[in-house]
Amino acid sequence: MRELPRANISEDFYMWFDLEEKKEHYATPLYLYQVKRDRINPSDETKLYLKLKKDISKVKTGKDKEVIRHPSTIYIHYVESLGAMLINFLNADFTNYETAYNTFFYAYGYELVKDYAPYSYIKNDTYITDVQLKKIINDIFETGSDRFIEWQDNFRKCVDFVYNLNGNEELKNSKPSSKFIASLVTHHNDVYSYSSDIEVILDTYSDKYLKYGNQPLNKLTEELDQDDSFIPMTNVYTSEKLSNIVFVVLEQFVKNSNLPIKQCQYCNRYFIPKIRQDEIYCDLPNEDGKSCREKGAKQTYKQNLEKIPALLEYRKAYQKKFM
Repeated sequence: MRELPRANISEDFYMWFDLEEKKEHYATPLYLYQVKRDRINPSDETKLYLKLKKDISKVKTGKDKEVIRHPSTIYIHYVESLGAMLINFLNADFTNYETAYNTFFYAYGYELVKDYAPYSYIKNDTYITDVQLKKIINDIFETGSDRFIEWQDNFRKCVDFVYNLNGNEELKNSKPSSKFIASLVTHHNDVYSYSSDIEVILDTYSDKYLKYGNQPLNKLTEELDQDDSFIPMTNVYTSEKLSNIVFVVLEQFVKNSNLPIKQCQYCNRYFIPKIRQDEIYCDLPNEDGKSCREKGAKQTYKQNLEKIPALLEYRKAYQKKFM
């Protein structure tokens, strides 16, 4: 079994979960090309989240520009809300290498698909030009794109079934976790095949010494008497396959979240409601920077004005009085 990395992670993808905070953490080398890193909490430098700064199809490339892979560590890593990687994968645009980067790989890198590179993957301590970088990610995409689309299609079918999407009424009253497990056992969907080739690096109590070792024994015992999960045990998942890591995220979300996965009635993208379970619009950004929640609310209001004459008259009277 692979050991938990304690120094820089120059290779591979590692993921772990904080189920109490509903967060997923991951560490992997990234080029951070046109990507901005921000702190989750301004006072905590150990947890970062990533945001794409610019569509790479609109970036002028040049042989004088150089980029380098930045390895993250277990202690300085990337954090998202639980289920974020799954949602990003379901919504990713695998039309070409640029849209694939802009919608997914900018945040998660190519460690999970580097086996599809037709040549040796660039090491983390090697500077390359952005022209070379684009060639690398284009070659990886061209070699593996059929698989990416196949995996995405299978996960979409599984999520649609588990959360009764697209008019799916099959076992509508069953719990998502029950449907998910039953579908794996019966091979109802090809997602079952992604549950293997996943390594689990088990957390141990000896690893907790740095954080809890200096506390008085009686105080620590009292804390554990009140809550036996006071010292959280967090296992780390790793795999060499993107499909298998996405499976881990789906499994953790289904089993440990009461929230549903839905499809936005404005853009049709998958999303996880943040405020109410009956939300119909996502808060994902569109090209104009506005979220579907903003655009959808305006569209609904406009439709209501057209359908309800009294509301339209009220609006006209209100505007006249306001002026």
